[in-house]
Amino acid sequence: MNDVPECIRRAGPEVVAFYERLLSEGQTQRWAEMCALQQPPGLQGTDRAYMEGRLNNQQLDNMAPHQAKALVALARKGGVNPTGKYYAAGLADSRGAADPAAWVDSRADVKKVAELRNLTVEGAVTHQGRPQPRPHVPLSEAATRQMMRRERANHPNMKQGELRELVVAKYGRKKK
Repeated sequence: MNDVPECIRRAGPEVVAFYERLLSEGQTQRWAEMCALQQPPGLQGTDRAYMEGRLNNQQLDNMAPHQAKALVALARKGGVNPTGKYYAAGLADSRGAADPAAWVDSRADVKKVAELRNLTVEGAVTHQGRPQPRPHVPLSEAATRQMMRRERANHPNMKQGELRELVVAKYGRKKK
């Protein structure tokens, strides 16, 4: 029974017995699995293959009970009913498990979130994010005033406007 696939074991003892009988009759492992489960084999790139082992919150079974409860509580706090969904942490924003977009139930959900958030994902779903230019953020006014006071010691005769330009040029982020 050790070489029986997990999906067969989860289906119950009758399915396991039928699977083993098919193998003993000389059928291939893939054919026996398909007949025992009464469904075609999962293919890469299908929602069935992506959600296998994830659909009924099996990810929570591998966690400590208090962690699983905390994850579900965060999901519910974010307005998510986690039943039938999988928490994809790599898609989550700063809210973590409270982010509704991080709870997916299909490959299409993953792709949609990756496109909206310009994420690069690779695996069951592939999407290449586009590089975004860093926004130009000016030096804050408080930092500018502080650096002007510091630079005044080195340039005592410089006018206020010239000193401001010097500080922004010296300490501000350079445009690329």
